[in-house]
Amino acid sequence: MTPTKIHRLLPALLFATAFSTAAHAGSIKNNSPVELTIGGQLNRAFLYVNDGEEGMYRHVDNENDSTRIFLNAEGTINADWSVGTQFVVLMRSNPSNEMSASTESAGAESFEEEAAEVYFTHKRLGTLRLGQGDAATNGISETDLSGTGVAGYSSVGDVAGGFAFVTSATGARSSATIGGSADNLDGLDVADRIRYDSPEINGFHLSTSLLDNGIIDAALYYSGNISGITVEAAAGWYNGSGNTDAFTDGISGSVSALAPSGFSLTLAAGTKSAATQGRDDPKFYYGKVGYQTKLNTFGTTAFAVDLGRFEDSAQNGDTLDTFGAQAVQEIEGTGSSVYVAYRYHTLDRSGTDFDAIHSIMTGAYVAF
Repeated sequence: MTPTKIHRLLPALLFATAFSTAAHAGSIKNNSPVELTIGGQLNRAFLYVNDGEEGMYRHVDNENDSTRIFLNAEGTINADWSVGTQFVVLMRSNPSNEMSASTESAGAESFEEEAAEVYFTHKRLGTLRLGQGDAATNGISETDLSGTGVAGYSSVGDVAGGFAFVTSATGARSSATIGGSADNLDGLDVADRIRYDSPEINGFHLSTSLLDNGIIDAALYYSGNISGITVEAAAGWYNGSGNTDAFTDGISGSVSALAPSGFSLTLAAGTKSAATQGRDDPKFYYGKVGYQTKLNTFGTTAFAVDLGRFEDSAQNGDTLDTFGAQAVQEIEGTGSSVYVAYRYHTLDRSGTDFDAIHSIMTGAYVAF
């Protein structure tokens, strides 16, 4: 995903879920008509990267689901209406997507604003949000029921994204990075906007938002059960003609299915129209197969392998191929998990041969 003011917020569909997993989030009433919930999460990891020239390690904040603190408040107006707020700040010390061969320390030295919004919800009419938060399409490429999203998902540049490919002939690092060559075209990002979400009907709901400069988007989300299989899906269109990015509009989507057996399948794809004459349209394809089971008394253990192809992200003719493997062990009752992930990247560019990049990340996630 392409960053705007800050890197990204969790996909709109998963935002509430991410907070609900903060098992120890606490509510404060204090005789007020508005109930305040405070919580957050820490997600720290050890990252090792070998770019073909040398091996390096970094201590990072895992950008797949970065460290944050949130305050949510909600109050009832009447039987139909409620009002609430969401305020989220990040504290990312050494974000895993910003580390590189030349960067050992990065990230804000203070809190970063990620969400600051007010919303009004009607039981039959839906929800209207005002302020900074997810655009309607943020997350449409990232639906994932594998249970391994904290270790790896379609936004492969979130881990080691700043590392550059080494030119095979010279051993010199190029300007082509993992993150710059692997755009998962995940709609519009976090922004100041007006957003409307419809009520859910048979598992479906619509969302649309209006950003500055006439930028708009719309998405359709689904969450439900089909013949005993849990299914989540998202698809959306976004128009970027009013922003500084060199594209006019894009369309992306993803679907993930989890069977009672524990096996899961996740697919995602997207493309956007380049505004610059002669520029090829970037596109991507991604797939993941996962399996969840209970191997011990700690909780569910999830495994997955994934493949991705990203075309023309940085320049015409580029093709980045990636393979990954992830394992996540939940620790039930504590809102925490431990994980390990491996990823292998290759970049094909006309006239230049690059060495492959390997990365291994292991870490721990704790919600509170």
